[in-house]
Amino acid sequence: MKTKLLYISILSVLLSSCTGLVKGINDDPNDLTTSEIDAGLYINTPEVNSILIHCGDPLRKAEMWSGQLVGVTQTYLTDYKYQVTENSFDGYQSVIAQTQYIRKAAPTNKLYQGICRVLEAYLFGTYASLYGDVPCSEVASGIDNPVFDSQKSVFSYCQTMLDEAIDSLKSVSSVSYRQDYIFNGDPTKWYETAYTLKARFYMLTKDYDKAYAAALNGISTSSNSMKFTPLTDNLTTNKNRFWYINNLNEALTTDGSYLMTLMSSRQNSKTDETARMAYYTIYTSATKNKGIAASTEPQRMITYEENLLTLAESALRTQADGFNIALALLNKLRIYLANGGCVNSNFLTKSYKYDAYDVDDFKAGGIENQDGSLTAERALLREIIQERYVSCFTTYIPFDDARRLRGSDESDVSISIPLNTSTATKQIERFLYPADEITGNTNAPADPGLYSPTSVNSK
Repeated sequence: MKTKLLYISILSVLLSSCTGLVKGINDDPNDLTTSEIDAGLYINTPEVNSILIHCGDPLRKAEMWSGQLVGVTQTYLTDYKYQVTENSFDGYQSVIAQTQYIRKAAPTNKLYQGICRVLEAYLFGTYASLYGDVPCSEVASGIDNPVFDSQKSVFSYCQTMLDEAIDSLKSVSSVSYRQDYIFNGDPTKWYETAYTLKARFYMLTKDYDKAYAAALNGISTSSNSMKFTPLTDNLTTNKNRFWYINNLNEALTTDGSYLMTLMSSRQNSKTDETARMAYYTIYTSATKNKGIAASTEPQRMITYEENLLTLAESALRTQADGFNIALALLNKLRIYLANGGCVNSNFLTKSYKYDAYDVDDFKAGGIENQDGSLTAERALLREIIQERYVSCFTTYIPFDDARRLRGSDESDVSISIPLNTSTATKQIERFLYPADEITGNTNAPADPGLYSPTSVNSK
């Protein structure tokens, strides 16, 4: 009960927005309690802050701008139509202040050290992907106006931090934790998550050989996926974040989204998406949601599906026998989906089918290359990228992939996401720097705008 009440209290406080990238980063976490208390009691504080970032408003913007959600009313209708300003974006929400406190208070606890580094890398890497250049190297140093590091240097920083996390987690001989809300102190799950994050960031920088090597050690089972699991009591602040928003009448839906259009087009003699489409349906009325937006449905953050599909794409791009490796990995995912892994129990009675693909399916005239416009390798790559778009719904992967693959060199396999309004001429490439960061940090650069590709996506 104490664990639940602590989480509820923290989450309720954190629902209020802070608008600078580093606003509150130097706030003293000792204001919450006394220094004699085990630092592990703080673990769920940065975890909850991470959940609000990786499952909250920033994610919803990314999903609307990658064709996965439709904004219907109020704030989300204007966000959907790209009508945003610097005041529409939030910052780090003190994740780093808390992890830094824990790291300093428990320097010999390898589990705490590993968890905190994973959370920090997850945050910095996500923000680098969304914004481009961001404060990173000086954020934890107490400097009031931290410099903006280049996007590529932030990803390099995150890779180093994840290596350090992995080294720490490998050294955990016994579990001693207090409030690890995400993985209940399981070092293996944190260890695998660190490797999948490494692979994610290598995909963003197009270091596909390194992505493949990292993902080989990544999340190995669906039960090891990182998810936000809502609590089961009646407080609305604990609930699935899609359900929570629609419960407030800030309506979002998948109805009319490109996600649903694509899933419908993927039906063939070996694939039936009926159950998964029903599970993915988000209704504007919160009480109708029994699938991915049900009140207590876990929300995916870093997953087994992502890791398998990262392996498949990076293998196809880099390995000597890449086609066969990638096909086997895609079929491994399809076995998981065919066993009901894509839905909850409310949708198992609906039809679904994910039979294994074979080489001929991707040759000219095959069910995944009917017009013969692609080589078998490119047809398989297109299928893997489409599956990433579908299977990684509720994560940043579709938005990341859309920008990573945009351009003439990948146009044959990339997802063709339509614009959300007739007044727009381009797809969004990045988030705007928060207003408080622009006015409050003397090192803040001029904002390049929504439609300027970040350095890793520049052609």
